[in-house]
Amino acid sequence: MQEVVPQLPPNVPKMGNALTRWFGRVMLRLSRWRVVGGLPDVPKFIVIAAPHTSNWDWVVAMFALLGLGVRINYLIKSTAFFWPLSVILRLTGGVPVDRSAPAGMVEGVARRVAANHQMIVVITPEGTRRRVEAWKTGFLRIAKATALPVVQVSWDYPSRTITLGPVAELSGDLDVDMQRVRDYYRQFTGKNPANQSP
Repeated sequence: MQEVVPQLPPNVPKMGNALTRWFGRVMLRLSRWRVVGGLPDVPKFIVIAAPHTSNWDWVVAMFALLGLGVRINYLIKSTAFFWPLSVILRLTGGVPVDRSAPAGMVEGVARRVAANHQMIVVITPEGTRRRVEAWKTGFLRIAKATALPVVQVSWDYPSRTITLGPVAELSGDLDVDMQRVRDYYRQFTGKNPANQSP
């Protein structure tokens, strides 16, 4: 039977065990999703995940993470951290972000990255499941502050495929880099296309 997830490189942060990987892969098969592509063989990097148009994105992503056995930290609004959901979010790598004080987010993430020898930081650049005209530049500013590569990860609901990679080519110019990233994601379709950013 064809694998529904690729193998992880040696230096990528890992979690779980054979049972959790089996569970994630079974859930992917049952939901008819698969994971293609690959992650860079480095201990630290940033992941941007798009198009984010539904709460189902999180569910599918959790199946993929379990199936891969990869350990991540993902930024999520602090208001989502209420009991009992907060327990699940923290167990799966959720990091609360105060949206009313975005200025300190880049510095906070940079400090967290510096304090860990392995870390994957996952960000949804839309910042919401609703349609937005402008994506948030936080991931680009974090990449510049930490000198980490940015891996582009996508959900594509028509093909039921999560694609890992490629690494974004960044120039340091926020406007140019954002346009390149958004152009890349135009080939993918979220669960709710009406919510998808143009």
